[in-house]
This record gives sequence, C-alpha cells and structure tokens, in this order.
Amino acid sequence: MRPSIRVATLLAGALLTAGLTTGCSPSGDDSKKPAAAGSSPEAPSGDVTGKSGKTPITIGDFGTYEAVDGASGARTRMSVTFKDLRAVQASEIKATKPPQHQYVVLTFTVKNTGDKDGAFHPQQLKWTDGESPERAVATTEKSGSGQNLDTTFHAGRSATGDVVLDIPGAGGTLRYYDGSGPVSLSFELPAD
Repeated sequence: MRPSIRVATLLAGALLTAGLTTGCSPSGDDSKKPAAAGSSPEAPSGDVTGKSGKTPITIGDFGTYEAVDGASGARTRMSVTFKDLRAVQASEIKATKPPQHQYVVLTFTVKNTGDKDGAFHPQQLKWTDGESPERAVATTEKSGSGQNLDTTFHAGRSATGDVVLDIPGAGGTLRYYDGSGPVSLSFELPAD
C-alpha cells in the first residue's frame, strides 16, 4: 500500500473511532438523542410508554394517547395520570342538581408531552360495566378543587384537577375518546 493511502486510511479510522467514542450525533446536535430509560421528562414515572386505550389504567398509573386537532390535523402526545377516585354526596361538591345515580370525583393529571398543542375533554368519557352499553357520564358539576382539565394544553404544560361523573354503579370501565376514533384511554374503576 502506498504511504499516502496508508496515512489517509489511518486518519479516517481515527476520526471514525473518535466520533463513535464521544457519542456525538452526525449533525453535532445532541438535543435529539434519546433519553435514558427511566429518565424521560415525558412520563410521570419510569415507564416511558404508559398504558394505551386497550389496557385499563388503575389508580396511580398513567397512560398516553395521541391527541389530534380536528381542524388542523396536528398530532401530539398526551399523558393522563389517574390520581384518585372518591364517591361524594351532591352537597359535598355543592352540586346544582341531584345525581341520576352516584356522583364520583376522579382526579387526573393531564400533561402535553408532545411538541404541539393538544386537548383533553372530560365530556368524552363514557362508562360501561361490561354488560350494559357505554353511556356518557360526564357532568358540568365542579368539585371545587384543582385546575380545569377541559382545555387545550400547550406543549410541556400540565394540570391536575377533578372531573365529576354520574355513574350507575360501583366499578366498571371508563373510556376516553379523543374525537370520533377508537378508545384513546380506558380507566378501571374500583368496585369498592
């Protein structure tokens, strides 16, 4: 091998090795490197994916869905953590009317983990016990605590608040629909 080719080969090999050991991206922009497992700022816990609409979220868990803007078609990732559930009397929340069945207050933390605006609309929650058909259960009643969750969240924004539902019985599954598509998230309600 000629000396000039040998030097060029050694130089190319050294540059390649240096690039691989420093971990730099080809563009020099390391901001797009994936986050280490368990340290993602997008997820409330070490589970970076959360649960989807097919696996019910239980109290303490979170799930993610893709919010789609109906007008623009823009898509972003949303995370919802199921914080708490409690049955309440109408007088406890100063309800404007008595429930048809039983008022329950669910506490959620909603976070936009994507890079575009995304919405969460509690009136899209439907309840079923697995035997009867789904029914709309969201109310306009307020619990008097927490932030408003029925809103559009800018990228990186989050809020924790309550949603008041009027459900026919203890337990069951609550399903959230983002638009007219399939189930975006489902929540398992405890039977007791």
